Amino acid sequence: MLGVSHATSGAALGLVIAGLAPQTVGMTPTAGGILTFAGVTAGAALLPDLDHPSSTATRRFSWASWLAAHAVRPLSALVFRLTRGPRDSGRGTHRGLTHTLAGALLLGGAVAAASARWGTPVTVGVLFVCLALAIKGLDGLVPGPPSLVIAAGLTWAAETALAGGTAGTAGWLGLAVGLGMLVHSLGDAVTESGAPLLWPLPIRGRHWYPVGSPRSLRFRAGGRVETLLVAPVLTAATLALTVWVVPGALEVLLDLRDRLTALGSMIGTPPAGGA
Repeated sequence: MLGVSHATSGAALGLVIAGLAPQTVGMTPTAGGILTFAGVTAGAALLPDLDHPSSTATRRFSWASWLAAHAVRPLSALVFRLTRGPRDSGRGTHRGLTHTLAGALLLGGAVAAASARWGTPVTVGVLFVCLALAIKGLDGLVPGPPSLVIAAGLTWAAETALAGGTAGTAGWLGLAVGLGMLVHSLGDAVTESGAPLLWPLPIRGRHWYPVGSPRSLRFRAGGRVETLLVAPVLTAATLALTVWVVPGALEVLLDLRDRLTALGSMIGTPPAGGA
């Protein structure tokens, strides 16, 4: 799937989980907590493609991304060779370990342990990295300043300006990362290639069996179905969920609309004494 589809599917899932799940146990989520969780799931939904040399995740952070990718690809290939079934083919370097449920659990668990140990610095750092990935994935929808600048501004806003800030999200950070990675693999599973979600369970002689939807429902990544239907629907769903579950989001949007309307009126008004 395209970066925009991965990012918006992650954001939509994060908004649902963080915005609605706490209410089932009598808790009232804050705007900062919801948007932090959703921002992390959106960016984590691009992390599995660290096993692809030209992906957004591999190219986003210069040498740091390069090092991460060059650790992930050999590791994935090694695990593939050690666990391959009699009918598995390929090298396991793309859509390998990072595209499995086990991989999502491992990285999510590592992030959860780190956030529990070090708290806010880890939360803010993970949020910045994930926001930068998500915004880069939305390049086609978010023109303007570089994504690292936007991500830094949004991270600062989440920590200092939004109600609740990032406080209280450290315990949920690993879940957000794991869910983001999982929704990425589920997205790939409905494309033509599928994803080895259930590794290492043996399926038809393969431990890396590419799980997918029925063939008739699959689509080509980046094809017309995704660009004209899937990506727009996911984008609209993310915006609608933001208005629905984030406290104060509707008021902010209405205020922004009024300000833009007033600005447009000022620009369109001829100067006093003009013809």
